Amino acid sequence: MPAGRATGIDRTGYLKEKTLGILLVLPTMVIVLLVVVVPLAYAVWISLGTTGIVIVGGMGQVTGRFAGLANYTYFLKDPSFWAAFLSTFYYTMTSLVVELVLGTLIALLLNQDFRGRWLVRAVIIVPWAVPTVVNARLWSQILNGEAYGPLNALLLQWKLVRQPVVWLNVSVYSKLPVLGPVLRFFHASLALNMVLIGDTWRMLPLVVLLILAALQTIPQDYHEAAVIDGANAWQRFWHITYPLLKPIIMIVLVVRTMDLFRVFDILYVILGYGVNVLAIKTFQEAFEFGYFGRGAALAVIVALLILGLTFIYMRILRSDEGAQG
Repeated sequence: MPAGRATGIDRTGYLKEKTLGILLVLPTMVIVLLVVVVPLAYAVWISLGTTGIVIVGGMGQVTGRFAGLANYTYFLKDPSFWAAFLSTFYYTMTSLVVELVLGTLIALLLNQDFRGRWLVRAVIIVPWAVPTVVNARLWSQILNGEAYGPLNALLLQWKLVRQPVVWLNVSVYSKLPVLGPVLRFFHASLALNMVLIGDTWRMLPLVVLLILAALQTIPQDYHEAAVIDGANAWQRFWHITYPLLKPIIMIVLVVRTMDLFRVFDILYVILGYGVNVLAIKTFQEAFEFGYFGRGAALAVIVALLILGLTFIYMRILRSDEGAQG
C-alpha cells in the first residue's frame, strides 16, 4: 500500500476519533455552559447594575440601570462588609485548622490495625449523613442557654459551671487574656465559636475519609525502611506521610474553603441575623433589602476571595515541595 494512502487512512481515522471524542464530551460541555458559565456571567452582569424591585400597579417589577463598579466600591467603603469578612475569615481558617488536625489524627488512628476497626470506620460516617438543617436544629437544642439544655445540664451535673451558660451569646468576650483582643478583632462571638463546633462535628468525617483514603495508598515498605533507619514516629510522618498527603490536603483545603466561606444554613437556622458573615450579608442585600445588584456583587467578591485563597494554598504547598526537594 502506498505510503501516502496509508497516511490518508491514518489521518481519516484520527479525525473520526477526534470527532467522536468531541461528540461524547459535547453534552457535558453544554450542561456546564448552561448550569455554570451562563448563570455566572449573568451574576457578573447584574453586579454591574443597580437592579432591584419596584412596585408598579400593585405588583413587583425588577428594574435597574448600569452602574459599573459602583456596587463593588460600595462594599469596599462599608464597615459592615469588613466586619463580615473578618468573621467569615476567622470561621473559615479556624474550622480548617481544627478539621485538618483532628481529621489527620483520626485518619492515622483508623489506618492502624485493631479489632473493630471496620465498625469504627462505619460509625464515624454517621455525622456526615445528618442533613444540615437537622444538624442545626440538633445543636440549637444542645446549646440551649437554660438549665435544661443538654450541654448546660451536663456541666451543672458535673459541677463544672455554677449557673447556665448562654452559649449562643452574640457578644464578644474581649476581656479574655491574649485571646480577647483576637476575638474582638475578628468579631468572633461565643455563638459563632459554638456553631463552628457543630459544623465541624458534621463535616469532620468527610476530611477523615479523604485523608484515610490517601493513607491507604502509601506503601508500608516506606515506613518499614524508615524504622530500620532509626526514624521515630514524627520523622516518619513529616518526611513520608505528609509529602504524600499533600494532593489530598489540597483537595480538602479547596473544598472546605468553598463551603466555609459560603456558610449560611447552619448559622441562619441557629442564629438568624445574630452574626455578620458574608453569606448572610449577601442574602440580606439581595432578598431582604431587594438590592440584587449589591447581592450579586458581594457573591462575586466571595468567589474571588475563594479563588485567591486557592492560589495561596497552591503556592504554599508547591513552595513546600520545592524546599523539601
